[in-house]
Amino acid sequence: MTPYVIEPNRADPMRAQMDRYGAVVKKLAAKHDALFVDLQAAFDAVTADRHPMAWAWDRIHPNAAGHMVIAKALLDTLGFTWA
Repeated sequence: MTPYVIEPNRADPMRAQMDRYGAVVKKLAAKHDALFVDLQAAFDAVTADRHPMAWAWDRIHPNAAGHMVIAKALLDTLGFTWA
């Protein structure tokens, strides 16, 4: 799972750092044939139409809705079928 910050502005310094860390995680997952869960992409998708504070008051520690974004990203990667 990639580290994330719930910030859609890619120029934000913390967001830029998380993107660099995420790239390392992606390379390691490929190298070790591990599942890769892109949490930053999951939060990018939900912040396209809702403010980051809808998912976490501080952009880092998710509320219940933010935890659902993480859970859904994991279950999607595991191939869970949503009925």
